Amino acid sequence: MSAVCNKILALSEEGLRDKKRLAQTAGTELTAAASELCRALELAEHGDGLGGAAVYAAAAQDRLGNAARLLAQVGDILATGTLTEESASWYRRLDYDRLYRSGLGLGQVPHSIELWQAFARQAAKGGPVGICRDMRGRTVAVAALIGNWLERPDGPESDGALLRIQSAMADLAAYAQFVAFANKVEPRDPAWLTPLGSVA
Repeated sequence: MSAVCNKILALSEEGLRDKKRLAQTAGTELTAAASELCRALELAEHGDGLGGAAVYAAAAQDRLGNAARLLAQVGDILATGTLTEESASWYRRLDYDRLYRSGLGLGQVPHSIELWQAFARQAAKGGPVGICRDMRGRTVAVAALIGNWLERPDGPESDGALLRIQSAMADLAAYAQFVAFANKVEPRDPAWLTPLGSVA
């Protein structure tokens, strides 16, 4: 995302370097959280594995908490930049539908049109800062779901809670894929814009 931030927000060299490091570490934490959560869900399927499941779920929650803190720092760095009107207009006018179809065709984004539309709304409204803040909010929400389950892992609604956690984590992973794919677009490239007359 460095090229995007450099061209769109004109961050300092130090800011770019710090943002890249923090964002990469946040991505590593998200991947690790998904792995820990998969192990927790596997153990939770067996009644005698709830103790172990709780250990892995707590580890996933910690990883997500770390990712959220890192993303908050990334957001702070992004907020030091300036989104010009030209850049803001570019985000509003991007042909998000065409970009999504392109990603599907390349096999680089998951089939999740509603989640993509949520991503597109954030991008059009707030550019990189809006995307980062939305990503952080989603990360915090998954961590909170895990925390709720950890309070009563053997409760009567445990199975339903685990399914909600699994779905939320899958959405978070998909959102991260959307961000990564959209960041491959050359900043302010007019080829991806919708015609002015077609913007709502």
